[in-house]
Amino acid sequence: MIIGLTGGIASGKSTVSKILSEMGIRVVDADLIAREVMDSKDVVDKIVEEFGEEILNKNGKLDRTKLREIAFSSKERVKLLNSIVHPSVISRFEDEKKKSMITGEMLVFDIPLLYEAKMENLCNRVIVVYVDRETQIKRVMERDGSSRENAENIIENQMPLSEKLARSDIKIKNDGTIDELEEKIRDIFSKIEMEKF
Repeated sequence: MIIGLTGGIASGKSTVSKILSEMGIRVVDADLIAREVMDSKDVVDKIVEEFGEEILNKNGKLDRTKLREIAFSSKERVKLLNSIVHPSVISRFEDEKKKSMITGEMLVFDIPLLYEAKMENLCNRVIVVYVDRETQIKRVMERDGSSRENAENIIENQMPLSEKLARSDIKIKNDGTIDELEEKIRDIFSKIEMEKF
């Protein structure tokens, strides 16, 4: 079984992934795969072609902070970046799904842009982790050292949370302690294993 895990930026999805890993469930992380994909010369060349040399640092490597600022300045630029990176990322997830169909292993696909990349069809169930907007903004600012304006831009240029929630099978509101979050996750996964979700 494949469980898709998604949510808005800074919703606590990484914490959920960590808890699941500690429970012995294998998590396939789209951010790690995207990072590997974006380190390949072909992809870097395409990104530079579309976004310009200023997204490279002094060593000629991708300056991810600069790229994020430029890419998240408009929905069109986000789409453009995704169109360069997503095909290779999707291909890796399709390979993981094929393997799990042979082994029968339950996998969690941790994919921030699950719906945007139209990858929900790879999953049997989808979980959305969410927090209220103000909490999201504060967490982005604290985590990335972003300005409020930049944090709001990133959130604005993502699919609305209401749409993700409407399309999901399971919703986890991350508004308590880590222990409370872990309890919610354990409860959900015991129900999934008993096919009650």
